[in-house]
Amino acid sequence: MTVAAFAQGSVLKQTLDIAEVEINDGQVTVSVFNMPEEGQNHYYLCVGTLGVGDDFFQLKIDPLYQLFIPLGDTLEEAQARLEEMKALAKEPAGTEIETVGVLALANPSTGTPEPVYLTSRRFLTQKLVEFSVKRNGYVRATHIGRAEIASLSSSVKIYRKIHKKEK
Repeated sequence: MTVAAFAQGSVLKQTLDIAEVEINDGQVTVSVFNMPEEGQNHYYLCVGTLGVGDDFFQLKIDPLYQLFIPLGDTLEEAQARLEEMKALAKEPAGTEIETVGVLALANPSTGTPEPVYLTSRRFLTQKLVEFSVKRNGYVRATHIGRAEIASLSSSVKIYRKIHKKEK
């Protein structure tokens, strides 16, 4: 019985961390990682768990499902997408772009792609990007600061310089 359990293939795919930033004293972790498949790289941004609520109020009640944003198949594409997100944070509050993301358990291969809205927000003096998924009249969202996105982008840039052969 034990042998049969180990012989089955895993649903989870290998992920290789490239950059990681902790927010709110480690309560939230935002990361960039590679999930290679059949010799092809696939880079993703994980923005962590999402709250549930509306445009103004979010409750963090789902500690398992995380939002993954595809960044591209090369490090250059990944860095460009992060720079685009960083630039969005500088736009006037309410500026919104739509992309595709996956709200899934563990990694993006366990979910289905759906529209994700990235919106420029302001909180006091901080510039934020809100990542939200709209479902059945409610919104699931989280906010990432421009500084954290800039840090991830810089880390990817350094990683590119160190790993020149990796595309």
